[in-house]
Amino acid sequence: MKNPLKQDFLQNKKFTCNTKYLQNDDVFISINGGFKYLDEETLKKASCIILDEHDDFEGHGKIIKCSKLNDNYLQWLDELFSIDHSQFNNFFVTGTNGKTTATHFLSDILSANNIDHGSVGTLGTFINNELVFQNQLTTEEPTYIRSFLDVCNKKNIYKVLFEASSIGIDQGRLDGMPIKHAVYLNLSRDHLDYHRNYESYLQAKRRLIENEELETLVFNADQPEFIDSLSNSNAKDVFQISNRNKSADIFYEIKNCDLAGNMKFIARTPWGEFDAEAKILTEYNIFNLLASLPYFYSVGGDVPSFFQSLSSLSLPEGRLQKINEKPIYIDYAHTPHALEQACKSLKNHENKLILVFGAGGDRDTGKRKQMGEVADKYADEIIVTSDNPRNEDPAKIADMIIDGISNESKIHIELDRSKAISRAIDKMDGTSTLLVCGKGHEKNQIIGNNKFFFSDKEEIIKCIN
Repeated sequence: MKNPLKQDFLQNKKFTCNTKYLQNDDVFISINGGFKYLDEETLKKASCIILDEHDDFEGHGKIIKCSKLNDNYLQWLDELFSIDHSQFNNFFVTGTNGKTTATHFLSDILSANNIDHGSVGTLGTFINNELVFQNQLTTEEPTYIRSFLDVCNKKNIYKVLFEASSIGIDQGRLDGMPIKHAVYLNLSRDHLDYHRNYESYLQAKRRLIENEELETLVFNADQPEFIDSLSNSNAKDVFQISNRNKSADIFYEIKNCDLAGNMKFIARTPWGEFDAEAKILTEYNIFNLLASLPYFYSVGGDVPSFFQSLSSLSLPEGRLQKINEKPIYIDYAHTPHALEQACKSLKNHENKLILVFGAGGDRDTGKRKQMGEVADKYADEIIVTSDNPRNEDPAKIADMIIDGISNESKIHIELDRSKAISRAIDKMDGTSTLLVCGKGHEKNQIIGNNKFFFSDKEEIIKCIN
């Protein structure tokens, strides 16, 4: 079948199937009815719209209707961008929490070893740690991915790191790509507004490795679900990581953690035992770090160099990021497990923890009480505020969080997030640490269907200066 995307008048055009990325003179590919999201202003930008033969759409000058577009577009995109997937040694990491940190650490290590690479995830699209585009999806859609692989191909870059979200996997955004190297970090409650139940969420994660090309699989041996479902995978090499089971393929043991967050640990690996040190603040970041070791080795990295590179590590933006010199941190934690890990890490270092957080509207309501329970367990003072309420009443969201907090004397409600942060800073004394959770790197607040600029980091700096 002739590739309709390669018609002469489409040469030198940019292609997208995301209405938010559409620029003047771009070609819009309508996958599975994507044309429905084209508003009048966006429509004016498109030089051409490519539709499936069954799509009912009129009112644009240049329309190409394609037989079986939805069935064949992956093959056509590969042909359009001359993508030979066999050239690429890509890295895919999934898990409820830690995807961004794991890929960020790996990127730092690859850069320290002068290994060219790209990455696509929550914080953006990067080449050799340099931001090239601020994408909006953690796991991007196929047209975007292939456009980026085309850029990498032209630069002779054949190692690309991908964050694989459960929704992205379920919606087939990674379809057509061989998954050679995969990592499963952890699993806890998230996205149940989409997946409906925990088992469906787990099944979506499992789909990442249903292909036959899997070369290395790494997973958390301390998580029972992974032992049950991943230990018998068809991967050529399977690596279990643990800090409990000394017989795991990769076992790590923490020796010391100082107040500055320097972690000293021993890692016992198939390639030897290593004494290591890195400023990564928390125990769970050791796992996020070691999860990429088998991939680094498989693509030609020298294992001792991996550990020698740890001095170059930095935490990604908004992940237990310390603001200024005061003990004030922001974190992206927006699930019960992530909130607990963040609180636990800081509670180990300081006497008093002040916590500011909320929960997103139009999302999994069941996690809200659980987040309240975590806050009650670790925080000495809790300020419940709004965090992207969307179309829900922020006060009702706060009430659901408070249901999980038994010690009412800890609770303060301030639904204005700016005032909540200011109030928390005013409460600090010489023995307290402040943790503001939920947004991390994000720079907006979603109220109704509108986005308003808001940055936890900037609000904090404004208050302390």
